[in-house]
Amino acid sequence: MKKTYLLLLSILLPAIMFAQLANTRWKATLIIDGPLNTIFDFRKDTCSIYTVADSTLIETMTYKQTDTTFTLHKIDGQSDCDKDVLGTYHFQVKNEQLSVQMLADECYDRSSVLQNTEWKKWKEFTEVKINESVLKQYTGLYQLDAAHPIYVTLYCGRLYAEGPNNRLPKSPLAAESETKFFLRIAGVEWDFIKDSNGKVVTLISHEDKDYELRKIK
Repeated sequence: MKKTYLLLLSILLPAIMFAQLANTRWKATLIIDGPLNTIFDFRKDTCSIYTVADSTLIETMTYKQTDTTFTLHKIDGQSDCDKDVLGTYHFQVKNEQLSVQMLADECYDRSSVLQNTEWKKWKEFTEVKINESVLKQYTGLYQLDAAHPIYVTLYCGRLYAEGPNNRLPKSPLAAESETKFFLRIAGVEWDFIKDSNGKVVTLISHEDKDYELRKIK
């Protein structure tokens, strides 16, 4: 029985490792004419990179995966890569994070963007409807510091956030619950925190690390 188990394990392990990237999506901020929040979307044998904010396609590629590497061929997109130029990258998946390092790639447009990048597992969520009386509690001015104010407003039953000094145009917030919201343009979750009296006092922005913004008014 033990030998049979070990034999099955030896057969299944490669399949498990090969399944790491297929049908997964990852988020990272790439430097493409400035910082840009993007999704790396792996399908069965193709992958694509597109923006978080509005799903603008940046690149579509075919890929082949081994246990620790994947190779990329361009199908279409914004880079100057020739379609016959192969890019080979080492990857590691750990704690819902994907690390990517270049092994060989003659296309600078691709390698300069993907080299030494860290991606977080993309979280899917379902938007829920929240009563306006609850949403009104969250409107106001929030600050990480005086130089970086965030304004939260309510319009037609939806919250909007705007940060003039944070490169954040007026953008909608999608509700995941009565206190948790998703800011799609940045690809981050926000938690509104109340004190013991039920008054909203802070906003937590879950980015590469958590940022706490105090509600000023």
